[in-house]
Amino acid sequence: CWEQSLERLPALGWEAYALSVRNHPGSRTVPREEFLRHTRLEHYVDDVAAVAAHIGRPCAVVGHSMGGLIAQRFAARQLAAGGALPALVLLAPAPPGQLGPLRDAPLPTDVPYSLERAVAAQRYFHTTPPDVLQRALERLCPESPSVTNDYSLGAGVPVAPEALPGPLLVVTAAHDRSIVPRDGRIAEYYGGDWLLDEDNGHDLMLEAGWAALLDRILAWLDVRLGRG
Repeated sequence: CWEQSLERLPALGWEAYALSVRNHPGSRTVPREEFLRHTRLEHYVDDVAAVAAHIGRPCAVVGHSMGGLIAQRFAARQLAAGGALPALVLLAPAPPGQLGPLRDAPLPTDVPYSLERAVAAQRYFHTTPPDVLQRALERLCPESPSVTNDYSLGAGVPVAPEALPGPLLVVTAAHDRSIVPRDGRIAEYYGGDWLLDEDNGHDLMLEAGWAALLDRILAWLDVRLGRG
């Protein structure tokens, strides 16, 4: 989902990286039973931490959807260990567990969790151009039901509000039809900034307005990081 942003960012003076967590395209595979029943969101946080260690210098972290909660957990871990995190940007993120569950019932853990393409198109996209949408739907991959249950049920995956004291921007989408919040409650919870994208849907990086939104995020970063 990040290809368009990765292509544009260097010309705007930003070095950017995108990673794939375990058992996702381009990353290492894990045994089926482990993926289905024993993988947790914190394992994905481990994957982010490994990439951050490889980069070897402080980075502003951006996370989308479930990746937004992974980013929250990584940032909290990084700061608790005395590390640096210049800024955190959360795009249509899953919330910390303190804000309540996203689902009422668990997913079965004997099969990977996946959506039919038509359902995914309706839920995640609103203004995405047809050719971009087609490519995105072709690349959909199943998710671990145990990870999905981990962050969406009951107490979820908690992150204390005081764990993320630095610059934080939450972007939500008015036409988001997924289960994540569309309002500003996550930004309010952390005392961060909130931006509502009134034109687009959940997959903000692929929607027709992605470039304009990227410019707004970079302008926010410039101000918060003193780059202007």
